[in-house]
Amino acid sequence: MDDFRLYDLVDLSAVEKMAESHYQSTGMPIGIIDAFDNSILVGVGWQDICLNFHRSNPESAKRCHASDNFIKQNLKVGEACKYKCKNGLWDIGIPISVKSVHLATLFIGQFFYEGEAPGTDFFIEQANRFGYDCDEYLKALERVPVFKHEKVEYIIDYDKALATFLMDLAEKSLSKKIADNELHKAQVYLSNVINFMPSLLIGVDSDEKITQWNRKAELTTGLSSADVVSKPLRAVFPSLKKKLPDIKDVLKNKKVIKYNNTILIDKNTTRYVDITVFPIVDEYTNGAVIRIDDVTERVRMEKMMLQSEKMLSIGGIAAGMAHEINNPLAGMMQSANVMKIRLEGVDIPANLSAAKELGISMENISAFMEKRGIFRMLAAIQESGLRAAKIVSSMLGFARKSEPRFSSHYPNELIDKVLELAATDYDLKKQYDFKYIEIIKEYEDDLPMLPCEGGEIQQVLLNIFRNGAQAMQRAKTKCPRIHLRVCREDAGRMIRIEIEDNGPGMDEEIRSKVFDPFFTTKPVGIGTGLGLSVSYFIITVNHNGKMEVVSEPGKGANFIICLPIEREKSQINLQGKEVDVID
Repeated sequence: MDDFRLYDLVDLSAVEKMAESHYQSTGMPIGIIDAFDNSILVGVGWQDICLNFHRSNPESAKRCHASDNFIKQNLKVGEACKYKCKNGLWDIGIPISVKSVHLATLFIGQFFYEGEAPGTDFFIEQANRFGYDCDEYLKALERVPVFKHEKVEYIIDYDKALATFLMDLAEKSLSKKIADNELHKAQVYLSNVINFMPSLLIGVDSDEKITQWNRKAELTTGLSSADVVSKPLRAVFPSLKKKLPDIKDVLKNKKVIKYNNTILIDKNTTRYVDITVFPIVDEYTNGAVIRIDDVTERVRMEKMMLQSEKMLSIGGIAAGMAHEINNPLAGMMQSANVMKIRLEGVDIPANLSAAKELGISMENISAFMEKRGIFRMLAAIQESGLRAAKIVSSMLGFARKSEPRFSSHYPNELIDKVLELAATDYDLKKQYDFKYIEIIKEYEDDLPMLPCEGGEIQQVLLNIFRNGAQAMQRAKTKCPRIHLRVCREDAGRMIRIEIEDNGPGMDEEIRSKVFDPFFTTKPVGIGTGLGLSVSYFIITVNHNGKMEVVSEPGKGANFIICLPIEREKSQINLQGKEVDVID
């Protein structure tokens, strides 16, 4: 507070009353003049000869200003400065200073000492010189007070004490203002700390009535602090009703209580929060502070990691099973092929020799096999074996996991592989036969290769195919159809993949939450609510792409994925390790 003034620190109306009493008891004119702009703060008994004559005329006023300047330049704290102005009257100044800053001057004066007043001729000469009305000027002169030296000294002693009193009062007032200002700054700082914290902070008293409600609480609930202070917490924030302990028990035990990963459902939105209750018990306070941190993203990441680990485990099992199936499958296919060759080969010497030894012709054997459809069955065995081998190969490719590495893939080939996998997926087939869904492909010609982590993109596509198939199955969609479109976008810098079904679609509320973690429209036990959330993470974070859904009730859903064709030379994976990208 460097710009304080006397009127900021002292009640001048009270000082004005003191000055009036001073004048009535002594007859001595008194005033207090601001040291910064020379404005009159207090003035009582000032003489007409000064106000209406000396100071109102520009020439004679110069003498008054000379008196003012002399006193101002020679002021010393605790002392009185006397000066007889050239207009013939005495002025006396006493400084009022606070913390070495001259704030104002207490003036007494505009009087004559007894026996020392100039003669009337002096003032008649002045009237003529400065053009005053001589009669009025002399009448004003007659009203000028006259004091003995001794009385003036008594008045000066009193006014020095008055100045000291005003300085002490002003200094105490200034100290209080400085303390109040520091307290206000501390309160503002503390309020900012509380309000700008990302946590939701609620203060309550021992009766669970709200005493503090920070900005995060306002944004979360839509209720201002003014609306909720002094109201019961459980009535204002009903979703916390069953999540909080009894505050009285917390205060009694004086222990911090924390609940991790607590589920809060607000407006059909599920959030995970950490709730910590801190007791505050001292001689001034008896209450608690409740801190609520939204940890939904952290829980989502933990769930994703668990899901990823589970997928890795399942992938390992699937890979092992695929390897185990591969060996007998190869034997079966090889044996079927050998059988076909031996039964069809009528000119093979070994066949002819064996048939002659048994008295049978190869022509009759071949005719019998043809008649009984054996050759057709062997061909079917070979065809089924090839299909099974292809499925095993797809399982191995999808299940094989390693450090995420980007490589180049043709987008249409990625999609076709996932379609083959979806058609044979057990869980999917158990609920809905994917082969009965009409697949319409609309691929742009000469698409460039796409740098991506193939397994992750396959996971995303498979999840969308699954969701679409299950939605159409639950809605009993007639002639279910999935329309696939792949083309360039953004001046050829992106590959756009559209997966559109003709299922039941979704309204705006569901569409806005479809990528939220843990949100699902499936029955309990069927969906985790993580599939599309993980897919969104893979596309937007791992691949720096975009993912959205366009849908209306009864008009199907269109999932749109955009992936960049060119990527930076390095990509940071989830563990923070730098991995190479193959363009």
